Amino acid sequence: AQTPRVSLTANGSFLIFVCPLFSAQTVFKSASATGLLRSGTSSRQPNSRFRPVDLLTQRAPMRQFSLRNVFLLLCWVLLAAAEEESKKEELEVEEAANAGMSIMLLGSIAFMMGLFYLVNHPDPDMTKYSWQVISSTISIFSAVLLFQAINSMVEHALLDGADETREMVIGIAHFLVWYCLLQYTLAFFSGALHKNVSENDFERAECQLKCYAILLGHITGFAAINAFGNIQQMVSSSPAAAFAMVPISWLIIFMITQVADRIRDSYARGDDGIVDKFETLWDEVTEETEDDVIGLAVSFLAAQAFRFWVGGILPNEEGEEPEESQSSHSNSQVLVLYAIGIILVGLDFLRMLYIKQTLPRLTPQLRNIIMMVFSWCLYFGMDWWLSGNVFVENHGMTKEVVLALMVTGTAMSLIFVVDKIADLESTGESVDNALRAVVQALGILIGFGWEKSFDTAVAEVSEWTRVIPESVTKLVLALLIVLLVVPAWRLYILPTIVLYEKMEEEEEREEKEEFDEARTRALESGKTLEEFEALEVPLLTRERSSKKSHLIKPISGLEAVELQRKVKAYEEQIASLEEKNRGLEASLQEFVAELNELQQMADDLKQPA
Repeated sequence: AQTPRVSLTANGSFLIFVCPLFSAQTVFKSASATGLLRSGTSSRQPNSRFRPVDLLTQRAPMRQFSLRNVFLLLCWVLLAAAEEESKKEELEVEEAANAGMSIMLLGSIAFMMGLFYLVNHPDPDMTKYSWQVISSTISIFSAVLLFQAINSMVEHALLDGADETREMVIGIAHFLVWYCLLQYTLAFFSGALHKNVSENDFERAECQLKCYAILLGHITGFAAINAFGNIQQMVSSSPAAAFAMVPISWLIIFMITQVADRIRDSYARGDDGIVDKFETLWDEVTEETEDDVIGLAVSFLAAQAFRFWVGGILPNEEGEEPEESQSSHSNSQVLVLYAIGIILVGLDFLRMLYIKQTLPRLTPQLRNIIMMVFSWCLYFGMDWWLSGNVFVENHGMTKEVVLALMVTGTAMSLIFVVDKIADLESTGESVDNALRAVVQALGILIGFGWEKSFDTAVAEVSEWTRVIPESVTKLVLALLIVLLVVPAWRLYILPTIVLYEKMEEEEEREEKEEFDEARTRALESGKTLEEFEALEVPLLTRERSSKKSHLIKPISGLEAVELQRKVKAYEEQIASLEEKNRGLEASLQEFVAELNELQQMADDLKQPA
């Protein structure tokens, strides 16, 4: 029978231990002399297995018990242990992959079903917040995935072996390219660059502008994170230096936005001296997008500094820490990171209650920064807790999926808290704007969590695929995912968000009109302005707006598109009926005039000659 051959695959430590004593040739010769390793026939029984102890008991040429047999026995024992360890590691990797896929499958089903419950919630405010979170999640997910793929191509082409100064210059140039592309794209799709646009194109331009503003705004924000994150890595020898980069980056981006604002204003007034509605839309959406860029970039740098201060380790520009330090954070550090985010949100609400004065651009930017810092602290706090308590040694795909599911569940739960605050009678416009920023930050939190999971998946597929370079594989996969997700978001989700925003604007306009009418009546009745504000302002807050909003039926994306089409058709019918009404009124006036003339003639005939 064929004697089974023994695998001699060993690790480096085994070879280092054995080679000074025996060469590999000596081991083979000694084993062959005992008849244990030969390929022909032998006197052993068929299918019999080799046992290392046979080296001591085999009655072949080497019969006496010697020191060489002991070392040979030790060699085989180490070989068997190394082979067993290799099989154990392969089994652990396979089990981890199976666990990750199982969690991904179950979590995806729970996530999708939870979304169906939320978007069909009986509370219209919950429905609105759910749609806003979904929209923010998809946009940030697509933007980050696309930026990471393009940035990997830039690093592969321009930063391979580059020093820190070159990385800083390329990062800033990359950010400026995306910022200029953002400005031109918004100008083009707003209709401000076109002279022959009609009023009927306004709604279409508004929806297209929203789509590209959100996507390119998030991409530009992460380009700013990458640019100023590299600078923060260069200068941050201490937490104080890391914190210093927060106002510096804010100031630099703010100055860039002021220059762009001057250019937009000069262009809008340069053709005819009048700013039309398309140019106004361009300026408003661009300023809102620039505020989001500043909020995203500055908040991430602030979160990096807080993590450096609490955990003692400055993460890289992508927010990742070395693997050996991911499990070193204690639960008390996690609680401190949570507390920082909660305290900042509390301070912002106190500012809104006691500081009524606001600055046109800086106040919304500060609000965005604070709310997004809260989201980053929440996300990285969960990451620390999972790495230190659950996934102590394994920080791969399974941990990213579990983290994304935890972040999603937490964010969805916080939507109920936001809804309860919004339903309070004491909230006003400033609180509503802050709650809107909270919802947007929660959407970014969910989107960033799932993007990290997909980024890990894309990296694994890129490493597994050897046909094309890894950076090209990442870009191709990112483009495929974005081409699958973004059109559905643009056609079925974004119109719903636009419709909700129009409803909010209509409610605010009606509330303002009611407020002005009430103030006029109060002043005419002899009350002072202070008395009117003390008596009437609490009655013009969320209570009426909430009652009105509860009359709005929750709608889906398809229903929103159909509703817009019906509204447009009804508006055309109303315009046609008004035109007919004006014609009938003119005919009626002519008929009345003819009747008057006939009556005059009849009166003249009745008079005696």
